[in-house]
Amino acid sequence: MRHATTIVPTTMRVAVGAAAVALLAAACTSSSAGSSAKTNGTVPASFTFALPAAPISLDIPKDFDGNIMQIMALVTEKLERISPTGQLSPDLATSVTQPNATTLVYHIRSGVKFSDGTPLTAADVAWSLQHVTDVKAGAETAGNVLSFASATVTGPLQVTVKLKYPDPTARENLAVISFVQEAKFGQAHLSDLGSPGAVPVGTGPYKVSSDTTQAVTLTRNPYYWGPKPPVNKLVFTFIPTDTTAQLAMRSGSIQGALVADLKTVSAWKAISGTTLYNLPSLYTNFLTLDTSAGPLSDVHVRKAIAYSLDRAGVMAAAFGQYATLMKGMATPGLLADVAPSTAAAQTFLNDLPQYSFNLAKAKAELAQSAYPHGFSLTVPYVTGDPASELPVLNLQQNMKQLGVTITPKAESSSQWVAAIYAHGKNLGMQTMALIPPIPDPAALLGVITGTENIRPQGFNLANWSNPAVDQANTELNRSTDKATRWQATKTLLSAIAAEVPYIPLYSQDTVAVLGGGWRFGAPQNLFDLDVDGTWAFHLTTG
Repeated sequence: MRHATTIVPTTMRVAVGAAAVALLAAACTSSSAGSSAKTNGTVPASFTFALPAAPISLDIPKDFDGNIMQIMALVTEKLERISPTGQLSPDLATSVTQPNATTLVYHIRSGVKFSDGTPLTAADVAWSLQHVTDVKAGAETAGNVLSFASATVTGPLQVTVKLKYPDPTARENLAVISFVQEAKFGQAHLSDLGSPGAVPVGTGPYKVSSDTTQAVTLTRNPYYWGPKPPVNKLVFTFIPTDTTAQLAMRSGSIQGALVADLKTVSAWKAISGTTLYNLPSLYTNFLTLDTSAGPLSDVHVRKAIAYSLDRAGVMAAAFGQYATLMKGMATPGLLADVAPSTAAAQTFLNDLPQYSFNLAKAKAELAQSAYPHGFSLTVPYVTGDPASELPVLNLQQNMKQLGVTITPKAESSSQWVAAIYAHGKNLGMQTMALIPPIPDPAALLGVITGTENIRPQGFNLANWSNPAVDQANTELNRSTDKATRWQATKTLLSAIAAEVPYIPLYSQDTVAVLGGGWRFGAPQNLFDLDVDGTWAFHLTTG
C-alpha cells in the first residue's frame, strides 16, 4: 500500500522516499580488503543484489515499495531526479516550467528510445502520469499526488500537468512516482501489466530479460540515451534473512544486499572484502495515542507514558548504533524544503519539550491525571518486529511500577496494517513506522494531523486536532510560500510536543553492503539506491 506517506512494519523493506538527513559523503566502513572482484582490469559482466522479498508486480502502481523500486528505477525512468534535500535535476524532462500555481509544463528530452527501439513521445509521458495517478484503478502511487487532475500533450515533446489545487509538493512527488513506460504496450496489457509475461517497457539503462519467483534479471538497454552502465547484467535475487544472505555473500553468489536486521551489521563487516554504506533516512518510528476516548484522552496520562519509555534503551536493542533519537515529530532532513537552514531546523527541534526516560516525572504526571492510581491498556505489536514489540514491552515493565497494566497483543503484519487503514474506533496506542517519500514536512506532519485525516485510510491515528492545528495543516499542504509553510510546520511540531498525541521515537538508517571487492565509486545516498536508479552507474571493483 502506498499513500503520500508509507506505513509499514519496520521489518518490511519499504524505502521509497526515505531520504538522507543530509547529502551523504562517502559514509562507509570497510572490513578487511579481501580478494578483488576485478578481472583483467575490467568490471565483471554480472552483479547480483539480494532483496528480502520478490515484488508482487513489476508495474509500480500495483506494488509501490522498495523491492520493486530498486529494480524498476533502472528500467522505467522518471521525469526528474530528486536529492535528499529536495533539489530536482533533469532526467527524461530537460526542464519544467510553472506558469501558475496549478500548472506544471514538462519539456521532454529528444532522441530517447524505449528498449524495443520505439521513440519516446509526449503521449507516452502523459499516459504514464495518468497511470501512476489513477485512483479508480487502485494505483498505490496515486496517493502521493492527490492534487493531480490531468496530464495532456501540449506540444511535440511537451506535457502539461494540471492540479486540482495549489500543491507545494506536487513536482517533488511526481519526481518520485513518474516512472515512464511505453503507452502502447501498457494499454495492450492493462489486465496483466507487470506480470512476467507483460513487463513494462522503459527507456532506462536496463531492460528486464527474465522475471521469476527466484530472481529478476536485467540486461543493458541497447537503445539507452545516456552513457552505458559498467555492468552488463544485474540480477536481483530474493533472500529473506540476513544469515542466509551473509552465507550467500561469503560464497560469492551475491555481491550486494540490504541489511534487514541492523544488529547484524558486525556480522556483515566480518565478511572479507565487504564495504558497508550507512544511509541515514527519514524513516520515522513513533507511538500514536488515541486522544478521543479512555485514559489516553488525558494529556497527563499521555505525558506519563512519554516519560515512562526508555527510548534510548529500546533504540539500542532494536537497531544498535544505526538509528538516531528524534527530538520532535520530524527529522532535520524532513524539514529541508521549508526551514531557513538545516541548523535552524535542528535548533527548533532541540528547543521543543523533551520527554526523556524519568519515572519520577511520569509518576507526577499520572498524579495530575484522572487516573492517579493507574489504568489498563492493551497495546498491539507486529509479530517478529522488534522495533514494534520492544517499546510495548518496555512500557509494560516500567509502567507496572506506576500501577499501570500494559498488555502486549501480538498481531500479524497483515492484521496490523488492516486495522491501521480501517481507522476504526478505540485505536488506543499503536507503534508506528512511516516513511515520507520526499524531504518535506507535508509528507509526514501533513498526514498525521488535521481533521481531514481522521478517517479510514487517514493517518491521524491520534484522532487529534484543534482549529490552530487544522489551519496549520492546510497552510502546510496548500501554501506555496516557504515562510508560511515553515511557520505552519513549527505550529504543528510545537502542538504535538505540548499535547503529546504522538511520541517520537527514533529514525533508523538503511545499510547497504557490497562484497567481493565491489564498492561504489562515488558518494551515495538513499535516493540513488531506491528512487533515482543511479547507483548502478557507480559500481566498481577498482
